[in-house]
Amino acid sequence: MRKGPLVVYGDASSNVRQAGRNLPGVDLCHVSRLNVLQLAPGGHLGRFVVFTEDAFRSLNNQFGSNRAECTERRGYHINRHVMNCADLSRIINSD
Repeated sequence: MRKGPLVVYGDASSNVRQAGRNLPGVDLCHVSRLNVLQLAPGGHLGRFVVFTEDAFRSLNNQFGSNRAECTERRGYHINRHVMNCADLSRIINSD
């Protein structure tokens, strides 16, 4: 089933939650409850996601960055990529 846009809101924008409930086809999610199934339902990338300003600012607190761990979840940090070259066929066929 097709999914509509997803609005991600933070603590400071409680009016967005109340306004979004009345829009058919629009899903709402608090930034602390964000997961992959909401961002890419069914494993298909490309869902239209709208972040409020305070939700976008609190992403580093929730998920951390490459340089620092997050402050909300203990011991969680974003994984860094292992491969420098993403061309897999070139790596397999190389000498």
